[in-house]
Amino acid sequence: VLSVLIVLVVALISARRFTDKIMSPISELHGEGEGGFKYQDAYDELVPFVKTIEKQKEAITEHCANLGDRANMTKAITESMQEGLILVDGNGRIRSLNRSALEIFHARDVENKDLLYLCRDMGFLDAARKCLAGDNVEMHFDKLGKTYTVYMHPVCGCEQIKGAVILLLDTTAKRKAEEQRREFSANVSHELKTPLTAISVLSEMIANDFVDQKDVKEFTQRISGQVGRLISIIDDIIRLSEFDEGKVDRVFGSFDVRELARAVLTSLKEKADERGIALELHGEQTFMTANERMIDELLYNLVDNAIKYNTENGTVTVSLAERDGGVSITVGDTGPGIPAEHQGRVFERFYRVDQARSQRIGGTGLGLSIVKHIMEYHSGKLTLESGEQGTTIVCRFKV
Repeated sequence: VLSVLIVLVVALISARRFTDKIMSPISELHGEGEGGFKYQDAYDELVPFVKTIEKQKEAITEHCANLGDRANMTKAITESMQEGLILVDGNGRIRSLNRSALEIFHARDVENKDLLYLCRDMGFLDAARKCLAGDNVEMHFDKLGKTYTVYMHPVCGCEQIKGAVILLLDTTAKRKAEEQRREFSANVSHELKTPLTAISVLSEMIANDFVDQKDVKEFTQRISGQVGRLISIIDDIIRLSEFDEGKVDRVFGSFDVRELARAVLTSLKEKADERGIALELHGEQTFMTANERMIDELLYNLVDNAIKYNTENGTVTVSLAERDGGVSITVGDTGPGIPAEHQGRVFERFYRVDQARSQRIGGTGLGLSIVKHIMEYHSGKLTLESGEQGTTIVCRFKV
């Protein structure tokens, strides 16, 4: 028994040494380091196999590098997007989202969490559930005063829904533009309908001999006045459309704005005299470089507006000055002031502080809006100051 045990021990030791000697060249094969696989001491039979493995490793390394580059590029693209992008899995858990999505929802650390952690709006969550059920969903979503159009598309694989892609587009400006377009259309229709109705009624009365012959002249004058109002409205609408579409030519030149203001006041003197309103011009000869026709239109609209909304026997003052290397044009009146809640809207199209008075004195309601566009065209600054009595509008132009 002792002899057998000794033989077994010797055999185990010998077997272990021989096994180590046989396996050593194989065990020492590795692909780490700059030299790649070390197969100089390997068996000749293993060399082709090792070379094949080395080529496969190089291919895998290159493929992984390409995938890394693509992932980095995709991340860079999504992070630079203004639109919010959210990727969710089939269970509604957030797998990825970009910076814009985080800013829209004012959230952080929501990856790998349920969509509920990002948004608690039931309409949004119901739309996401429908999308994960296989439907393409489009919805409008309001968040902190902004409107977003949300597109949700399911991601399918192996005949089942793997997740969804959610894209959020900020359509606040588009919505406001649509609202302004509808409001503008309604206002234009109303403004055009009023004089057209008057013209139609007056014309029918004359045609059907409902007017005494001695009153025909008065009626035709009234028709002519309504036609003039129609032409003014249409001209102003065309003017505004030119600004909106960027079709206004940039024709600048140097001119004396005092001489231009004097000509405007002269043209409006008869209208001012009818109400006993005094027109005053202050300031020395002032030259500026701008679009002369537009500045003439700006002055005319401001002075005309000041006359319309002034009190009887009031005063309209035009002041010119050169300040900080630029030119300022100030038009003030002594009429009733504009309430604070209306001051931010008086430059909107067709906006009127007192509807009844505005309809009584006439006008298109577009004059101050045109003034605003002219100032934007010249990159100037437009300010309005008004108290209980009197309103002053200041137009500041850069050099």
